[in-house]
Amino acid sequence: MSRRLEGRTILVTGAAGAIGSATARRLAREGARLVLADRLTEPLAALADEAAGLSGARPAVTGYDAESPLSSAALVDEALAATGRLDAVCNIAGFYAKAHSSEVSDDDWDRMLQINLASVFTISRQAIPHLAKTRGCVVSTSSLAALEGLAYATAYAVAKAGVIALTKSLAAEYAAAGIRFNAICPGAIRSQMSTVAAVPGADPDLAFRRSRLPGFEGGYGEPSDVAAAFAYLVSDDARYVSGSVLVVDGGQFLL
Repeated sequence: MSRRLEGRTILVTGAAGAIGSATARRLAREGARLVLADRLTEPLAALADEAAGLSGARPAVTGYDAESPLSSAALVDEALAATGRLDAVCNIAGFYAKAHSSEVSDDDWDRMLQINLASVFTISRQAIPHLAKTRGCVVSTSSLAALEGLAYATAYAVAKAGVIALTKSLAAEYAAAGIRFNAICPGAIRSQMSTVAAVPGADPDLAFRRSRLPGFEGGYGEPSDVAAAFAYLVSDDARYVSGSVLVVDGGQFLL
């Protein structure tokens, strides 16, 4: 595998999750120096050991809580204190839950938007001055739910649609500064989110349409499929890509 990310320092949020950890491994394999961030810090120690063996540089590890605006705001400063520079941010941290929309409380709605959307804006905003120095980029995780809706997960779909609007708006605003902003929309990916319990009385075919294409057993892609998209978008291979939404769904959106 190429070392196209050699010399880059990249912040990865949600690094303890399936997609976050797969992305960290892929970026390390391509030579990036990493800052791994998550609310759950215990799994990050083993991931840091693994990444160090892949990249030759041990990642910095820091805890943060996407549910806290103050914690999200402080994260970039903590990453800079550990590494001295920032070339890219991979916003991967997220939260997903199912419920009938008529039963979603105001607190649950606010929490879903804070974790999945507001924290992405906060981290991106804090990173902009530093990315302007390195002509860096931000890649944020949206979802297929943002493009086609998702029954029993209205707040999640709304938040992820907001990530797309945020990405396009920041890409337009900071193009002159040389900062790229892109988003990835995963479809059904084998991860913790794919194991969330069904809503009583829900129609599973409405809850998430799954690909029936050959080679996608059970309709699920792998975290490594999304990690490959992150690696591309933070690399110079995507130097002319900004304000874009890359769908990684095995053709699910076509059904």
